Amino acid sequence: MNSLRDSLYEKGLSFDDVLLIPRYSDVESRLHPDISVRIGNTKFYEDLSIPIISSPMDTVTGHRMAVELGLRGAMGIVHRFMSHEDHAKELRRASKARSEHGQYFPLVAAIGVGKDAKERFNHLHSQLGSELDWIAIDVANGYSSLMAEMISFVREHTSLPIMAGNVATGEGFSFLAEAGANAVRVGIGGGSICKTRLMTGFGVPTLASVAHCYKARASLSESLNDVAIIADGGIRYPSDLVKSLAAGADAIMAGGIFAGTIETPGDVVNIDGREMKIYRGMASKEVQDDRKGGLRPGTCAEGVSTYVRVKGKAYYVLEEFSGGLRSGMTYANARTVSELRENVKFLEITRAGLEESHAFGTKV
Repeated sequence: MNSLRDSLYEKGLSFDDVLLIPRYSDVESRLHPDISVRIGNTKFYEDLSIPIISSPMDTVTGHRMAVELGLRGAMGIVHRFMSHEDHAKELRRASKARSEHGQYFPLVAAIGVGKDAKERFNHLHSQLGSELDWIAIDVANGYSSLMAEMISFVREHTSLPIMAGNVATGEGFSFLAEAGANAVRVGIGGGSICKTRLMTGFGVPTLASVAHCYKARASLSESLNDVAIIADGGIRYPSDLVKSLAAGADAIMAGGIFAGTIETPGDVVNIDGREMKIYRGMASKEVQDDRKGGLRPGTCAEGVSTYVRVKGKAYYVLEEFSGGLRSGMTYANARTVSELRENVKFLEITRAGLEESHAFGTKV
C-alpha cells in the first residue's frame, strides 16, 4: 500500500491536498476501463455499473432521481423527510418504473433511528415487502448506541442489506460492520452545505476518513472485510471520485453535484431572471422549521439552505464523472477499480500545486 495513503488520516489530508502520480499505461482507450463495482458483502451485495449514489436529502433524491440513476446503473436513496405514507408512495413510483422499463435497479429507502424510524420501517416493509432492496439508516453520527440498536431492529425483521452511517474513523467503520451493516457511509462534516465542523469543531476530511476505514477493514474478520465503504461528503469534481476510490472507497455518495438537476424534488423558481431550485442541508434551520416547528431550545443548525441554478439532467453529471473516472484509470494503468486502488501513488501538494491544477488560464 502506498505510504502516503497510510498517513492520509494522520495528516488530515483532503481532496485538494493530494494528487495521484501518473504511471506507465498500456490501456489503449479511455473506454476500456470497467468502472463497475460491487457494494456489500458476499451474502448481501449490489452491482453498480457506475459507483455513484445520490444522497437521501429532500432536495436531492425522490423517486425521479432514484429512477434516473438506477436506470443508468448508479443508485439513489429515497429520502425520509416526509410522512410514512408519502415515503411509501415515492418508493412505489420508483418500483413501478422498474416494471415499466423492464429493468432492475435497487430500491433503497432511508430511515433514521428511534421510535419514529422503527414505525417508518414497519410501514414501508409492510407496504412494499420484497420490492425493497436496501435499507439506509441515515443519521449524522452513526458511531452510536442508537445506530447499533436500529441495525439490530432491522435485522430482526428482515434480511434486507443495510447501509449505515455516517462515521469518520476506522473505529466507527468497524463498529458498524460488526453490528451488521453491509455498507457504511464514511464522512462527517464535509458536505457543501454542512457546517458541522464550524459549529462543533468535530469532523475529519472525507479522504482521510476513507483511508482510515480502508485500513481498518483489512484487519476485520474474513466475513466482514468486504463491507462496503461509501465516501460521503465533499465530492465536487470527478477527481474527487477517483481519489476516493483510490483511497479505498467502493463508491461515493453526493448531493451537491446533483443539486439543481431536473430530477431533484422541488419546484423551479425564477430569481432575478435565473431558473433556480432550492438545495438545503438536512440539519439546516429551514428543515427544522418545516418538520419540527423550529430548532429545539439549546440546539443549533449544522446545515445551510441556498438556491442553485437549474443545470439540466442528472444523466450529464453521471456522464462527466464516469468519463473522469475512466480517464483517471488510464493514467493508473488500471482496467478495474480494484486495479486503480492497487496501482496508484498519492503525492501531497502545496497550495501552488492546487492552483496549478485548476484551469488558471481562464482567469482575467
